[in-house]
Amino acid sequence: MKLEPFHLYLEAYGLLCQKCQPDDAAPKAERLAHRSSDPELARKLTEPYQEMLEACTDISLPESPLFQRIFQQEGPDSLLFQELFMTYFSPLDARPPLEQLRAGIRERGIRQFLLNIPTEREDGEQADSPSEAELLALLHEESITPEGRSAILEVAMFPDFYAVQLAELLEKIAGRIEPIMQKHRDKFRYAEEFFAAPELESRMRERVHLQVPENTIVFPSLSAFNYGLIYQLPGSETPYLVLGILFCGVDLFSQSRLSGEQIAARLKLLGDSTKLEILHILKEGPAYQAELAKRLKLTTPTVFHHMNLLAQRDFITDEVRDNRIYYHLNTRSIDELTESLRRYLGLE
Repeated sequence: MKLEPFHLYLEAYGLLCQKCQPDDAAPKAERLAHRSSDPELARKLTEPYQEMLEACTDISLPESPLFQRIFQQEGPDSLLFQELFMTYFSPLDARPPLEQLRAGIRERGIRQFLLNIPTEREDGEQADSPSEAELLALLHEESITPEGRSAILEVAMFPDFYAVQLAELLEKIAGRIEPIMQKHRDKFRYAEEFFAAPELESRMRERVHLQVPENTIVFPSLSAFNYGLIYQLPGSETPYLVLGILFCGVDLFSQSRLSGEQIAARLKLLGDSTKLEILHILKEGPAYQAELAKRLKLTTPTVFHHMNLLAQRDFITDEVRDNRIYYHLNTRSIDELTESLRRYLGLE
């Protein structure tokens, strides 16, 4: 893994993703601080994100298919600008976003964008050069609504128009947040310290819950403070990881002493039979989303919904392998829950 300096347009992209989230900034930051290993440091590391968001309050999202949620409510939180960005934008390319997006569309075609739409067939496979019939099958996945299908096709028909729309929005956000990034440059040292520490691979797996390939190029991010995004351009062998600065400074998952409220929330989650069955399946070994959907006789969006909730409570971890996300049972979190419950009931 190679650590790069911060990247202005990745920060703008991260903030755009955060603006699309329904949670308010301050309560979200406080929840994360409460569950972290160092609450005061966590609050300090969320300050830049809150300042950036405030600076961009008056920047609204266009009324556009590019920013519509295209999946059913219980499915992935997919907005088309994410696929457009991750298909054609390389943080190692010095050209501005619009020039990159236009060149990528011209050189690699709109099929690459369609293949990046996060749908999964039952076997979890997607062809590198799909036929027209295979592309149509992907667009008619159960997870995509009719409105979503219409949005995808509109962006595919007029990619240059929507590339301009996305690039202009990124440029506008970048202009607002650059002074804030310069003000908080010192916070990037937490990423440098994290990567300089020994046993980086195991620390990354424990702290971020991702198994990151060795050749990954990592960009620390203030705006993506509470998430890690890994993506790879079509035809490239180099993955990029946008790593929220919060993960570098504090441990959000290690809580040896859960409160009564935290114990109750986890037990309530496991009171759902489907989630319990998912953990039972993962006990046998890692599995990807479509495989779990097939075994549980559920749609992939429904499985995604369950996996997202289990990940929030740290019951599962994931890794990227062969362009799929494989889920693992996190036995450490199970142990912490049972030990905390015994301690809370005075059974130790």
